[in-house]
Amino acid sequence: MIRSDRVPAANSRYVTVGDRRIHYLEAGVGGAGGTDAPASREGDRPPVVLLHGSGIDDAALSWKHAIEHLATERGRRVYALDWPGYGESDDPEATPTTAYYVGLLSDFLDAIGIDRAALVGISMGGGAALGVALDRPELVERLALIDSYGLRDAVPGGVGSYLLANTPFANLFGRQFAAATSGATRLAVGEFVHDPASLSDDFVAEVNERLRRSGAGDAFFAFMRGEFRADGVRTDYSDRLDELSMPTLLLHGADDSLVPPEWSEAAAAEIPDARLELIEHCGHWPPRERPERFNELLSEFLDG
Repeated sequence: MIRSDRVPAANSRYVTVGDRRIHYLEAGVGGAGGTDAPASREGDRPPVVLLHGSGIDDAALSWKHAIEHLATERGRRVYALDWPGYGESDDPEATPTTAYYVGLLSDFLDAIGIDRAALVGISMGGGAALGVALDRPELVERLALIDSYGLRDAVPGGVGSYLLANTPFANLFGRQFAAATSGATRLAVGEFVHDPASLSDDFVAEVNERLRRSGAGDAFFAFMRGEFRADGVRTDYSDRLDELSMPTLLLHGADDSLVPPEWSEAAAAEIPDARLELIEHCGHWPPRERPERFNELLSEFLDG
C-alpha cells in the first residue's frame, strides 16, 4: 500500500481495468480534502491525468510535487496512475509495449468516468498519452509531453539501451548495485539527470526504496525488449504529429542525454498548435530535478 506521507495531498485508490487491479492517486476537487464528486462535470475544467515513465518509476515518484501544486495551489482535479508492473498496480497481462499502455490508459479513463482530460506524460508515459491523443482525440483537452518517447524512430539512449534490454540478468545485477548504498543510487540516477549532486537526499532515498522492491525494473526491461530494436523502435508517431488537434506542450530538459531535446524541437515544428519549452540545467526528469520551474510552465499551459 502507498504510504500516505509520500503524497499527502492525494488519496490512494484502486480500479479494475480488464482483469487487472490498477492503483492511482487522486487529489483536488473530488480527491484528497474534497468531496466524492464525479470525475468530470459540465462547466468544470477537465481533470489532469499524470502519466509516469519507465525504469523504477511510479505515480508518487515522478509526480510528488506536481500533484500537490496542481491540486492545492491551482485548484485542479488530478489523477496519477501506476502503470501495470509499477508501483502498486498488478503486473501486465501482455507484453508491455506502447500500444498496450495506450489501450490501458484509454480503458482506465473510461473505468473512472473521465470523458475529457488534460494528459501529461513523461518519457514512456508521454508516448502513451500521445497514442491516446491520436486515437481518441475527443478524450484529450490538452496534451503535455515531457521528454517524451514516441517522437522519432530512434532508441532512447542509443543502441546501448537495446543491448542492455537483451542482456541476461542485467536488471537484477544493475538493481542490486544501485540499491546497495545511497551513493550507488545517486550514481545510477546520475546517468539521466543533469546534476546528481544537486538531488536531495530524500529523493535519492525514494529511488533507493523502489530499487529494493522485488521485481523492480522487470516491466521496464520487458518494455525495452518489446519496443527497442537494433535499428529503431516499434513505436514512432513522427509521421502522425500533424493530426494532433488539441493544444500541445512539449517540455524538455535541455540537458537530457537519454531523449535528446532535438526530438521535441522537431516535433513542435510538426504539431499544429504546439508550444516548446526547454528547462535549463535539467536532464530527463524535470518534475523532480526542477520541480518549481516545471510546475510553473505546466500550470501556465494547463490554465490556457
